[in-house]
This record gives sequence, C-alpha cells and structure tokens, in this order.
Amino acid sequence: MQAVELEPNAPKDEIFINENRIVIRAYSVHPSTLAAFRQYVHSAMQEVGKPDLAFAIEIIAKELITNAARANFKKIFFAENQLRLDDPHDYEIGVARFRETFSEEMFDSYGRKAQSAQFLVLITFDYDSDRAILEVRNNVPMTHIEERRAREKLRLAMSSDDMEQFILENSDEEEGAGLGIMLCLTVLRSCKIDPRVFSISTDFRTHTLARVEFPLHEGYLTTRQRYQLQLQQKQNSSIPGDTGGGK
Repeated sequence: MQAVELEPNAPKDEIFINENRIVIRAYSVHPSTLAAFRQYVHSAMQEVGKPDLAFAIEIIAKELITNAARANFKKIFFAENQLRLDDPHDYEIGVARFRETFSEEMFDSYGRKAQSAQFLVLITFDYDSDRAILEVRNNVPMTHIEERRAREKLRLAMSSDDMEQFILENSDEEEGAGLGIMLCLTVLRSCKIDPRVFSISTDFRTHTLARVEFPLHEGYLTTRQRYQLQLQQKQNSSIPGDTGGGK
C-alpha cells in the first residue's frame, strides 16, 4: 500500500491503493481526494466492463463523503457553541444555526479542526467481478435523535420515485440530508439497481456507516438478498411436516 498526502495547506488526507481496493482517510472534502477516488473508480469499472456505472458511483460517493464530513463538522460546531447533540431543544437550535452559518468555504478550516479532533471520514471502495462495495464511515456516531431522523428520511425516500415531488415536499428540510439520500436512491434507480442496496447505520458508540453494494451482473445476490434467502429457508425448515420435498 502507498499513502499519498495532499496539498500542505489542506487537511492531510491519505490514500491507500491495493489491487482491488482504495481506502481514503479524509477530514474534509478536498478536490484532490475526490479526483483520486474518481480516477480509481473509472479505471476499476472499465476493468470489469461496467464503465457506465462509474459516474453513478462517483455521484453517490461524493454525496456520502460530504454528508459524513458535515456530520463531523456539526459535532465540532455544537461543541464550540456549548450545545448538546442529544438534547432535542439544543439540537433544533444547533442545526438551524449550523445550516445558516456553514458554507463550502468553511470546509478547509473545519477539516483542520476535524483533523485536530481526529474526526475522520474513512472511505473504502473494493470490487471484484461480481460486485463493487462503497463504504463511507465517520467515527462520530449518530445520536438517537439523528438515527430516528435518518431512518425516517430513508423511509420517505424509499417510498418515493419522483425526485421533483420529493424536493417540493422537503424543501424546508432542516439539514438537507433527506435530499442527499433521495439523490443516491434516484441514481441507483436510474442504473436499474434496487435502491435497497443502500443503507445507513450506527452503533451509537463509535461510528456511523453508509454502505452501497453495486451488483455487476444479474446473477449476483446482494448481502441483503442472501440474508433474506437464508431467513426464508430457515422459516421453511421450521414448518412442521415440511421436508422440502413438495410435489
């Protein structure tokens, strides 16, 4: 593996490249980091005969990386303003202030703060001939308030296939994350990929994880599909008198 440091004035992101995997440790959303990721993904998808999928992966990755970095910045912002993420009243006030004051120009300065606090974004992309998996992990876990909101945003986005209508109905959405989720799902649908390959989770202690599993051929069963199949087989085997040999 080889580590690559970016511009000295920017937060020091690191890039590690192995045979079928790229891992990036980032603190902000630096153009050089995104460019390196883009180059790797386009080369990888060209290799497996899916060049058209590269652009979709690029869009989704940028959205998830940006959201993860902003989540880290939000934690710093709350601490600077003596606000608690797990207090509903503080949360409403803090999110409103954060949205009003934060801009793209602040990414580098907050990236340096995130680096000092060791709030990183870990981006992993690996692939083989069957699938490609994108994981974006930040070491700031969601609070229960944030997890409930994320789950509801994902539910709403999953139930809608009209992005324009979704935007109209969520134009006053506090953090904008719901629109980002909808963008990811819309991109997946445009590639004829089941949007349920997208997931967001947290352990409430150490990290938050966004994961997307891209099938590279029709015969591939995703992790979710394999789990559902195993669950169905287990349920069938528990039915009294069912030997699995029906006529």
